[in-house]
Amino acid sequence: MATNTNPTKPAVRALLHGQVGEIRTTFTFADVNRPMSAAFPAGAQITSTVITVTQAFNAGTTNPLTVGSTPGGSDLVAAIDSVAGTVGVKRPDTATALGRLAADTVPYISYAPTGTAPTQGSAEIVFLYVAPRA
Repeated sequence: MATNTNPTKPAVRALLHGQVGEIRTTFTFADVNRPMSAAFPAGAQITSTVITVTQAFNAGTTNPLTVGSTPGGSDLVAAIDSVAGTVGVKRPDTATALGRLAADTVPYISYAPTGTAPTQGSAEIVFLYVAPRA
């Protein structure tokens, strides 16, 4: 057997996959704008976003629930994708920050209703992401 050729398979203990992580939080109509409890590491790629609206947000005119990489931003979840005014599971995937994140990124949840002030609304937001390999 030749010893100067590259193996055709990776070594037995080679790590063939990145680490998968999650960031999860519950958000209510009273929270208005706040950061989530954890951040995505630089180079991470969001693979899945799930918003479960357990109690519909009930502002008089609009119920824009967004998630962004800056306060008030919507580059991770746009308002049209969260549909916070109706109960159910939403799987938004049209945000602009869907590639690898350039820097450590704290997701900020924003809720800026219009019309009559809301009196109810609750949602759980879950991000799954793949961390970069070192």
